Amino acid sequence: MGSDPDHTDNHAANPSGNKFHRSQAQAQGQALLGGNMPKYDVFGIGTALVDYFCRTTDSFLKKNGLIKGASNFVSREKLDEIHSRLSDSIFARHPGDNARNTCEGVAYLGGKAAYAGRVAGDEDGKFFEDSLHRQKIASFLERGPGRTGKIIALITRDGQRTFAVDLGNGKDYCGLPATGIKSSTFLYLTSITLFSEGSVARSARDAMDIAAASGVRLSISLESPPLVAQNRERIWKILTRTQVLFANEEELKALTGSSDEKTARALASEVDIFCLKKGDRGSSIFSKGEEFSIPAYPAKVVDTTGAGDFYAAGVLFGLSRGKSLDESGHLGAMLAGKIVEKFGATLHDIL
Repeated sequence: MGSDPDHTDNHAANPSGNKFHRSQAQAQGQALLGGNMPKYDVFGIGTALVDYFCRTTDSFLKKNGLIKGASNFVSREKLDEIHSRLSDSIFARHPGDNARNTCEGVAYLGGKAAYAGRVAGDEDGKFFEDSLHRQKIASFLERGPGRTGKIIALITRDGQRTFAVDLGNGKDYCGLPATGIKSSTFLYLTSITLFSEGSVARSARDAMDIAAASGVRLSISLESPPLVAQNRERIWKILTRTQVLFANEEELKALTGSSDEKTARALASEVDIFCLKKGDRGSSIFSKGEEFSIPAYPAKVVDTTGAGDFYAAGVLFGLSRGKSLDESGHLGAMLAGKIVEKFGATLHDIL
């Protein structure tokens, strides 16, 4: 189920001013391999799943023991029961996972992205795989037993989203696409993948080792403040190897105890680039004493699912193509503005 990644060169970066440049190790690697450029701008590894969207009521949530506004991890049997009861209310199905969303954003901008994860040989697995091909994302999927991960997003009349989640076999991904990683500018991982209870977490850590040894830049996105708080010490260790970090204000506070910009500046000294997402107030980018304030793009907000993922896509694509931090930040804001105007974290139906 993979592509044919025969390009083993890498393109790394080191910000000087507000531009992105190759690292010494990367330059040496390119010289040895004849100066070839990387095959992928971004290589993402995640927990592949499919998102279903439906409308429901507060009473339905209560009857089914679902905490409103939260991610509720349930058994597949319970998820199937919820799906069956709400089948007439389901109005959309989209491929999910944060890293996949970011890969789609890169491809939307004309970049080259690759994604690795695990699906089953079921209908949702085929749907997920087909979506990668349609969106021109290189597939490094593996198939395994079990069922493809699935999320049902239950939307009540007040617009609030409640999630019923079964990660399925996505958490059991155990591949190590070394050639693809080495052929990339960025390896992109999220804290959800890194701290999953399944084997995908080990695969992600092994991928980090390959990236470091190959001069490939590491980009990490913090997801879920409770998860960040639970793994604070482990995250700090990972940040010593990270070049580009994404987090919102709640995640920054979970990691450091504070969400102010003084804290953000201090965190930027631990990585090359720190992008602080601030919702409808835009974002701030910090790097080696430089700061850039990026306004949010005007948008008629329908659903904020995936806004941070697509913001990361714009930033990483820009940096991969040699754009300034300011230019890259505006690309991220533009993509985030597009994705919030529709349900679901995919731009496929408006391409």
